[in-house]
Amino acid sequence: MAKDKLQIDREKFAYAVVANYQPNEKTDLKASKAVLRRFLIAYYLADQFNTLESNHFDQDKGWDFSLLAKGLDQISLH
Repeated sequence: MAKDKLQIDREKFAYAVVANYQPNEKTDLKASKAVLRRFLIAYYLADQFNTLESNHFDQDKGWDFSLLAKGLDQISLH
């Protein structure tokens, strides 16, 4: 178990995800939409992770990675 609370910087994470992303779209507009979609998904995924981590973190015990991993499997971006 980790003792320190983990928080992902949403913006940095999203930029890292799209940094080397090369969409297969033929037009600039479609390519821009694909990059923006990927950025937003990464941003909100990190946000949901931070919320999940905060909910599972216990100041006395830290967090249990197996519980966090199960919670990640349940994240949905609907």
